[in-house]
Amino acid sequence: MQEQGMARRGGAAFIWKWGAISGVVLGVIQIIISLLPLGSLKTILDVLVWLIGFFVLGLFAARQTGRVRTGALVGLVAGLIGALIGRVLFVIIQIATNGQQITQALNQAAGTGSISPGELHTVAVVGIVIGLVVLVALELGLGAGIGALGGLVGRRQAPPVASTPVAGTVWTPPPSAQ
Repeated sequence: MQEQGMARRGGAAFIWKWGAISGVVLGVIQIIISLLPLGSLKTILDVLVWLIGFFVLGLFAARQTGRVRTGALVGLVAGLIGALIGRVLFVIIQIATNGQQITQALNQAAGTGSISPGELHTVAVVGIVIGLVVLVALELGLGAGIGALGGLVGRRQAPPVASTPVAGTVWTPPPSAQ
């Protein structure tokens, strides 16, 4: 019975539950850091929060299940959810609240060059979308990789699984032909 509980803790529900919770927390922390007036310290603090968060999450997951794979998968899910909240949602909110200033800046930039305002808007949107896709992919990779590193440490701290003997598997050798 205990082995079934251990298997459930490493299953998809465990991975999605803890990955989503941690991703939301990391995403909200990233938004809060983005709003602080810290200058270039913002980037360093942001990266440290993500790296430490993924490592601790992988450590926790592997400590629960005894498998490095669980740490990597929980980190992957946390990276996905955190990136969607901390990056994509934040950019959408920023564009929605500062849309007028962005439009004015793009129109001023289009007025000084040989590119039309419509083309410049298209280039800006495509650039933002490509940048967000790259950031999400980067955070997915970091989540899986750093989560696996935490999983390596956590696996050593996992409680040993009690082995149960298998009943009815007594093997008797064939009689010798002498």
